[in-house]
Amino acid sequence: MPFWLFACLSIVSLSLHAEELDHWLEKMQQATMHSNYEGTLIIRQDDHMQTLRVRHGMDDRGMWETLDSLNGEARKITRANGRVITVFPERKLLTISRYSLSSPMHPQLPNDREKFRQYYRLKLAGQERIADKLARILDVTPVDQYRYGYRFWLAENSGLLLKCDLKEPDGNIIEQLMYSSLTQLDQPPPQSRFDDDKDFHVINMDEKRVDLPSSPVKIARLPAGFELMQASRQPAIHGKGDVYHLVYSDGMASVSIFMQQKAANKAALEGQSRMGAVNVMVRPLGEYQLTVMGEVPMATIEMMAQSASLKAND
Repeated sequence: MPFWLFACLSIVSLSLHAEELDHWLEKMQQATMHSNYEGTLIIRQDDHMQTLRVRHGMDDRGMWETLDSLNGEARKITRANGRVITVFPERKLLTISRYSLSSPMHPQLPNDREKFRQYYRLKLAGQERIADKLARILDVTPVDQYRYGYRFWLAENSGLLLKCDLKEPDGNIIEQLMYSSLTQLDQPPPQSRFDDDKDFHVINMDEKRVDLPSSPVKIARLPAGFELMQASRQPAIHGKGDVYHLVYSDGMASVSIFMQQKAANKAALEGQSRMGAVNVMVRPLGEYQLTVMGEVPMATIEMMAQSASLKAND
């Protein structure tokens, strides 16, 4: 085959492959935003298994979802209109908070595809049956060691996420979520409600939360693509002073930073820990205690924590 013909065929093949990848990215995003469905979701972190009944709807009030725990402590979570309401019936406790970038139910694809492709490589990897549905497999591999990779199983007919593996840079699977059953609906499913909360203790975690135009902390070293997405402060529930909360993200992965004034009669905490896919590093920073945490490799957490410094006059 002449070289020029081989080169032309290669270019056409790459272009068609890129179009197919874009098709599946768009299909997944549209399914997440606009589908009505209900199902049973299983989440595995280390040796811990959690099972949830999921209902997801889109109506004139916008997108909402409810999650009911089927094992472990009874919990009912409702996400709608930018708020998360969590009910703990056995503890007679109800909490209200604002939906955060750092706590999505499923991995969320960023809107900025051009930026996304700078830090992740995409590849279609065949088909498989999940929850009695044919699924297309999509691998999302980071270009560096500062973020995790993903393997998505997307329903062939709808693009709904049926299964997801979260993988370390070496390919080790550290977290899995999978629907054991999933039914797509023409209409929003009935919302599971909890009305017996008159004797519950209610904690509005964002009642006194104030958004900040900038961060009181300077992070000298950030992984490429990470930016400050949210900054806020609110009075500490335990201890004195305010708690600062910052969220950095590349559009896919995110890291939360919490900063609170140290207690005068207690030694400062310092060290690293891990729970499933979440890595945590704690260290003193001036008169504050700094906690950096997120579903990213420890190398990312350590880089950000060690390069943190207080801005002048803060």
